[in-house]
Parts: sequence; structure tokens; C-alpha cells
Amino acid sequence: MLRTRILWSVALAVLTSALVAVAASTLPYSQARDRVVDAFAIPGAFIVGLVYPQGVHTGSGIGYWGALVLACNFLIYVLFWYACLCTGALFRKGRHSYDDGDLPVRRAPK
Repeated sequence: MLRTRILWSVALAVLTSALVAVAASTLPYSQARDRVVDAFAIPGAFIVGLVYPQGVHTGSGIGYWGALVLACNFLIYVLFWYACLCTGALFRKGRHSYDDGDLPVRRAPK
């Protein structure tokens, strides 16, 4: 079950990344489009900004800053979709894990 959720979360992260790229490249210019695309790009830029505070202007420049942002965004998308799938599985299951009678019982000290 764990492998299935991870595979689905990776597939959904690829789909999310592709949709953001398609939206950025094909939709006509508007403030709404820029805000949506920027909202999906901010988490990765924030994480890379912790490592390289000046961004692409760090030292002699960092040529792979954009690729690092994309990789961080992909990792965040995977984690987000994995959390969504796990939460959905809990709600779909519809019962608590202790409903089978496996209650942790604390014994009284002697």
C-alpha cells in the first residue's frame, strides 16, 4: 500500500509540474495567471533561498538555481500529494485503527 501511494504521489507531482509549465507557457498574459504560477513556484524558491539567500546573485552566480527550484518544487508536490492520499485513505477507511479491539492497555504498577 505504501508503494502505491508513493507511485501515485510521484505521478500526481509530475502532472502538477506539467500543468504549471503548460499554464505558464501557453496561457495569455494576465495577473491571475502570474499569481497562480508564482504561487506554485514560491515553495521551491523559498527552500532554495534558505541555502542561497541572494538567489542567482550569490557569489559568482549559481547557474543551476532554477533547476534546484524545480527539484524542490517537485519534492514538495510529492509530499503534498502523499499527505493528501494518506488523509483520503483515512477518511475512506471510515473507522479508527483501535476499533478492532487492539486498545493499548496500561497496566497498574504493582
